[in-house]
Amino acid sequence: MKDNPVARYGGLLLVCLIAGGIAGGISAAFGETAGVGPLIVAGSVGLAMAAGLWVCARWWRALDEAAQEAHKWAWWWGSTFGLAIGGVILFTLMYAAPERLTGEPKDLLLAGAALIGGVQTVGYGIAWAFWWLQRR
Repeated sequence: MKDNPVARYGGLLLVCLIAGGIAGGISAAFGETAGVGPLIVAGSVGLAMAAGLWVCARWWRALDEAAQEAHKWAWWWGSTFGLAIGGVILFTLMYAAPERLTGEPKDLLLAGAALIGGVQTVGYGIAWAFWWLQRR
């Protein structure tokens, strides 16, 4: 598995998926518990994040220098452009169509965070592909 980058990346995704699923299940089941709900959510999400960081660190150390440079470059440029585009979308929605932004404040906050994370990830993917295609 160490020599197969697809298997390494798949393992990383699997660990993150399982950890996130467990944290989401715990948060859904116990997040509304009076008094301790925020602590349960923080603890379960914190442990899931720790698992994700641990597997990402192992994955990162297995990459060669060129792959590391591609990911750093792609994250810098791709996520920066994604953040800018996501900001334009959010501010446009906020001012142009406020009547469509209905719901609980926490739902709106989570939707905005998901939008920003999504456009940063898409930007990263595009920049990563551009970096490699430019060097082929």
